[in-house]
Amino acid sequence: RGGVKMPPKEKKNKKEKLAEKKAAAAAAAAAAAAEEEERQRVAEIARKQREAEDAVLAAEEAERVAAADAVLASQVQAQEGFEFARAEELSIHRTHDQEAYEWQRFSSCCARPDPREERQVLGYESQIAETVSPSLSDALDTAENHELIVREAELYRDWALVEGKTPSAEALEKCRRHVRALTETTMDRASAHLLHTADKHQNEDGEILVHRVRDDFKYALWMNHMKNPRFKAIHVPDFDDLCLELPKELSMATIAIRAFHRTYCEFESFDEVEAGSAKPEAAQNTEAEETTELEPSPDGAPLGEPAEPATEENEKENAEPGQTETEIAETKPKPEPDVVDAETKTTEETTGGTPVEETTELTPSTDAVVDPVKKEKKPLGPVESIGGVLTLDLLTLPPLPEVANEWTMRLVTPLTTDVRRVPYPIPTTGNEPNFDIVDLFAPPVTVSYRLSPDLVLSDGEPVVGWWDASNKRWRTDGVTDVRVENGVLTYSTVKLGHLSLLQSRHEYLPYTSWSVRPSASGDACVVTVVPSGNERFAGAGVEIEVGEGYCALRSVPVSELETLVGLKMRARELLASLAERGVRLTPEDRNCFSAGKVVKEKEVESAFCKDVATLAPSFAVAMSNFNGDVGASDALVRVAEVHDFDLVSGEDVFKTFTRERDGAVLSLLRKAKGIALVDARHRLGALSKEIEAHAADGRDNVGAGGGRARGGV
Repeated sequence: RGGVKMPPKEKKNKKEKLAEKKAAAAAAAAAAAAEEEERQRVAEIARKQREAEDAVLAAEEAERVAAADAVLASQVQAQEGFEFARAEELSIHRTHDQEAYEWQRFSSCCARPDPREERQVLGYESQIAETVSPSLSDALDTAENHELIVREAELYRDWALVEGKTPSAEALEKCRRHVRALTETTMDRASAHLLHTADKHQNEDGEILVHRVRDDFKYALWMNHMKNPRFKAIHVPDFDDLCLELPKELSMATIAIRAFHRTYCEFESFDEVEAGSAKPEAAQNTEAEETTELEPSPDGAPLGEPAEPATEENEKENAEPGQTETEIAETKPKPEPDVVDAETKTTEETTGGTPVEETTELTPSTDAVVDPVKKEKKPLGPVESIGGVLTLDLLTLPPLPEVANEWTMRLVTPLTTDVRRVPYPIPTTGNEPNFDIVDLFAPPVTVSYRLSPDLVLSDGEPVVGWWDASNKRWRTDGVTDVRVENGVLTYSTVKLGHLSLLQSRHEYLPYTSWSVRPSASGDACVVTVVPSGNERFAGAGVEIEVGEGYCALRSVPVSELETLVGLKMRARELLASLAERGVRLTPEDRNCFSAGKVVKEKEVESAFCKDVATLAPSFAVAMSNFNGDVGASDALVRVAEVHDFDLVSGEDVFKTFTRERDGAVLSLLRKAKGIALVDARHRLGALSKEIEAHAADGRDNVGAGGGRARGGV
C-alpha cells in the first residue's frame, strides 16, 4: 500500500545447496590445514631451538661433569695415601688379634675341632657317634662343649665377613647349625639311655624324675610308669622353677615327658605372624560339647554319662589343674529347659480364673560362660624367639626290666639307643601319629617357669608360639592365657614341641634417632641409638662405646641390660647379646618393608658407613630426617665438627643438633661417586629444589636434563 513491491525470492535447488555446503567445508578444511601447517612450522622452530639449547646445555653439563670428575679424581688421589695407611693399620691390628688368639688356642692344647676345618668337624662327629648311650651329665657336658665350638665358629665368621670372604662365612654358619644338630642327637641318646634304665632313678614313692642344669641348658625327664590319678603337676625347682600342670590324659598315660631348654634359638622365619591365639579353654569345651557326638569312654560309658556315681572326691580328681572347688561346682551338669529361647509357665488370672500362658524371656545367668571382649592387637609381623627355646616332648616309654633270681632282664629294642616322639593328643591305637595337627579342643598343658632377669619384655601382652617345622615358621594357635607375673611366664598350650616367647623383629625399628660422637679422651667413640615405638625406653638411648678392637655398653635406660654394661665384646657379639635379651638393634633389608623404609644400595651404604667411621674421631654425626627422601641411591647425614672435647657429652651433642646454628651443622649428601656439602638442616622443614636436583644428579638428571634441573629451566 504505497510501498515498493519486492521481487519474489529466488529459491535454490538441492544441487545448489549441496554445492554451497561442499564449498564451505572445503574452505574450513583449507583454513584448518593452514592453521595446522602454521602450528607445525612454529613447533618445528621451537624444536630446533630447544635442540640447539639442549646441545649447549649438554655440552655445558658434560664440561661440568668432567670438571667435577677431575676434581674428585684429584681428591681421591690425594687421599690415597691416607686410605692406604688406614687400611694397613686395620689389617695389622686384625692380624695381631688373630695371631694372638691362634697362639692362645695352640698353647692351651685345645681338643676342640677347628670349625674352619671340615675334616676335623667330621672326625669329631664320628667320635661322638661312638658313644651310643651317654649319661645325662656327659651329654650336657658335651652340649656345653658344642657351644664353645659355636662361639669359636662365630668368631671366625666375623673375621671372614670383615675380610669379605663370604663363602667362608657361609661355611662357618653351616658348621654352627651342624654342631647344634649334634647336640640334639646327643641329648636324644642320653634320653633313650635314661628311659631304658628308668628303674635306677625311682624314688621311694615310685616316681621317676631326672633333671640336670648347665649354663646354657636345662633338662628334666619325667617317666610315668606308676599312673597316679592324683598326680597333677611336674615341678622342678632347679629348672627355673618349672611347673607343668598335666591333664588327666597325660597323668594316666604310660608316657614320658621331656623338658629341654636352650638359651639359643636356631629357628628363623620372616613370615608374617599375628598375635592371635586359640579360643579360651571354657569356650572350646562348650563348643566341643555342642558339636561332638557321644563316644564311648575307656571304661565303656558314653561321654557325658559318668561310669560311676559322681562323688565330691571323684570330681576333684577329674578337675583340670588349677581348678578351684567353686569352679568344679559351677561345671556340674545342670538340667536344661525344654525350650531354649523362652520358658512357658501356666498362671491363672485373678479376675476370671482362666489359665493363661505367660511367656518370659530368659536372662543370661551370671554363671554362664561369656566370651571376653578381645582387645584388638596390632600384627606382630616377622617375629623372633627371645629368652631361649623350651622343648616339650612326649616320648614312648619302654617297659621296666624284669628281675628273676637276681637277674635283671632288659628288653633291647630300637628305643634303647634312640627316642620315639609321640604327638599330643596321644593318637589312639591303629592311628598314624600326625605332628602337624593342632587340636584346639584337647585339654591343655599349663606351663610356667621363671624368665631370665636380664630379659627385656617390650610388650605388656606377651606372645608365646610354637615352631611349625613343616612350614618353617612360628605359630601361636593353640597357645592361650599367656601372662608374665613377677618374672614368671605362664601359658596353656595344646601343642607340644619347640615353644618360645616371641617378639616382633622390628619392635625397636626404625630408630627415633641415632648419633656418633668422639669420647672426651679421644681414644674411643660413642654410638647412641634411641629405639622407637616402645615405652620401656621412653625416648632414652642405648650408648655403645667403640674402641680399638672392642665394643661395650656404656649406659642403658632399662635395668635388665645392666649386666652387659662395661663388658668388652666384638661388635656382632654385643648386638647378638642384645637381641637374645629382647632388644634387636640390627635392622635387615627384610625389615625395611615392615618399617616403611627404603633399602639403600649396597655400594652407597658401605661408603656411607666408611664416611661416618672416618669422621667419628673429630666430628659429631647425627641422623637426618630427610635421608629417606633422597632415595635408595643416596644417603644424607648431619655433621658438626668438635672444637672442644670437654663438650662431647650426649647432652652437648643433642643441643648442637637441636639448635642447628648456621655454619655449625652441615649436611653431607653421599652419592656413589662422592660426597657433597648441602644445607639440609631439620629446621628448614623440607629439602630445597637445589638439593633435590643435586640428589638426582647422575641418576635421573643427566645431560641437558641435568643442566635444566640445575638452572631451573
